[in-house]
Amino acid sequence: MSIGNKIKMFVLPAVFILASVMTASALSIRVVEGGIPLVDPQEMIEEGIQRGNVELLRQAWKHYEDSLVFEKSEKAGYLELGKIYFHLSLLGYSTQSEFDTAEYYARQAVDRDPENSDAHRALGLIFAGRGAFLDAYEELTLALYLNPANEYLIYDLAALHLALRQPKKTIEYLEGRHHKTGWPYVVLAMAWTQQEQRGRAILNLFKARRLGYSGYWVDTMLNQLSEEVKLPLDR
Repeated sequence: MSIGNKIKMFVLPAVFILASVMTASALSIRVVEGGIPLVDPQEMIEEGIQRGNVELLRQAWKHYEDSLVFEKSEKAGYLELGKIYFHLSLLGYSTQSEFDTAEYYARQAVDRDPENSDAHRALGLIFAGRGAFLDAYEELTLALYLNPANEYLIYDLAALHLALRQPKKTIEYLEGRHHKTGWPYVVLAMAWTQQEQRGRAILNLFKARRLGYSGYWVDTMLNQLSEEVKLPLDR
């Protein structure tokens, strides 16, 4: 199977990954393979995403769901549930119950404050995880309108065009900019792959790695591209 088809099957849905760092209350220290200590649920999410680790994502889910149920906390929880739901969907482990829960809290946040950009963003990500890309586009566009300074919404919308098979729009959003995090370069790599520009895709994956964004998805794409161009890409 070609890299383009493989990305269409299971890499493209990753385009809505949230790269933002949210403040989270501390949990007991946990250690994953390799001796990496995880001291809060946000670290569990980030490590779970990069490693494709369902257990870490579910541990973080429990923390944020409990904070919404028992602490009645309105900070970050609904946004983080949306983020986790999307990644569980990406890995093939999401459930109807988790969709219902994530959507419920995101809609609650929208009802409390219809001009809350993060609430609309959460709902957009949940719709993206569900595969309702047009609904996701509507929510993410509204979120950007409400908070035009949030660069991560630019990344979300640029990535959304990949799922809509509009890589040129993705490239217009992101190419030629100096990005401080690795994820936009991963999104660009996906866009250039859709355009059959493997060299540019590889270049952007290396840029992402240099900025510290590596792990399961980047490695998967590089391995697939390596097979297609018949060159080692382990730099």
